[in-house]
Amino acid sequence: MRKFRTLLGVTLAGACALAVVPGTASAAPAAPQQTAAALEDTTGAFYPLAPARLLDTRSGVGAPAGAIGAGKKVDLLVAGRGGVPAVGAGAVVLNVTITGPTASSFVTAYPAGEARPNASSINFPKGWLGSNNVTVKLGSGGKVSVYNHSGSTHVVVDVVGFYAADNGMTNRNGSEYQAYIPQRMFDTRYDGTGKMPADSWIDYAIDFGPENANVRGLVINLTAVSPAKAGFLTAWSGAGTMPGASTVNYGAGKVVPNLAFVQTQPCYQDWCSEIWGAPMFRVYTSQSAHFVTDLVGMMDDGSLEYGMRFKPVSPTRIADSRIGQGYPSILGPGAVRAVATPSELLTETTDVLAMNMTAVAPTNNTVITVWPAGYGDLFPKPDTSNLNPAAGQTVSGAVLTPIGPASANPPRAFNTHNLSGNVHMIADVVGTFYFSEPVSAATAAALKAGIAAPVAGKASRASTGS
Repeated sequence: MRKFRTLLGVTLAGACALAVVPGTASAAPAAPQQTAAALEDTTGAFYPLAPARLLDTRSGVGAPAGAIGAGKKVDLLVAGRGGVPAVGAGAVVLNVTITGPTASSFVTAYPAGEARPNASSINFPKGWLGSNNVTVKLGSGGKVSVYNHSGSTHVVVDVVGFYAADNGMTNRNGSEYQAYIPQRMFDTRYDGTGKMPADSWIDYAIDFGPENANVRGLVINLTAVSPAKAGFLTAWSGAGTMPGASTVNYGAGKVVPNLAFVQTQPCYQDWCSEIWGAPMFRVYTSQSAHFVTDLVGMMDDGSLEYGMRFKPVSPTRIADSRIGQGYPSILGPGAVRAVATPSELLTETTDVLAMNMTAVAPTNNTVITVWPAGYGDLFPKPDTSNLNPAAGQTVSGAVLTPIGPASANPPRAFNTHNLSGNVHMIADVVGTFYFSEPVSAATAAALKAGIAAPVAGKASRASTGS
């Protein structure tokens, strides 16, 4: 089933998976991918990067070695490092990993030189190991401040992409964002793959039909499920050596999601011959684990109609059920609550919020799902997840969600569903995606309804060095 869009009306269909066919252990040489001409205006365009390490307080990368203490911060230089240009980047997409915290705490990443906002980037208990995708505006001197609230903790930061601040990137091919209603693409528990062994990887391809050649990267929610031991997942295009950076860090027996921006390459392996040239990516697991992949969006080559650009903002809290902000009260079992976007964050063309959402101490193990509000039966709750907190755990996760139409009640809103128990929810906005010109409500809805057909191919053993 190919992705389709109809701009006069919206038709929805479920994604269908083709047969799983064994892949080869190494990719065949890829034919050149079609590349669009450089954008005339690059403001807000995205530039994906191979994951690169900017900070590791354990070894002294990016800052003097040593854990970040209570109430302390590190001003991390980002511009000019890890593929981020020295001039012209307005915001960066980071993967932030916490390891060895001595107390329950939170870390906030925010533009250097600004007052620390009332927001958090990642929340964690004592002794936790985990990561979160964090988008943050660059501050004074091209730096990001990384603040720790309580105890002390080591912090690792990897950069996976950046957004242009202005029109200074015309010499580089930038991407625009194509957002979809979240769709479950792959699940090793049910798709016949089975639990992946330790030190193994699997290749995936997703068919976007005529737009395959325009895909430069994917935005996915990648979840590790019931790993045998503590370890990590790494997602990348599959080209070259596996990056020395992690995408999801997990503890034994946990369910741990993370939003991931993943570069792709066109697939020309035998197992994807039915969708020759479709964008593929690779997921490596260090320990035996199941994992689940939900498609959130796609980064194109800048040539497709209706691509969106990014506008960063300093972290802004728009909802906190503990004080009745946005959410009127705690979310009970099965509750669905709609949160309207504050008008100061909106323009006529805003269509997607980039947020950090936090589930606070649920009474049961639960699943949090976010999707646009105001479309009624057109977009029911998707069978996907954004956060999977355990009972009593306070956990954060990056969320990119389209918002509903201005004509809905409440207007320009997103839904939050809580599966089980009672849980408080917090939402902090770090930026918005916008169309370059206004689109009708029908067109905006149709764009969200893109359907992609997944194909999976797997290799039985990882290559750890090449």
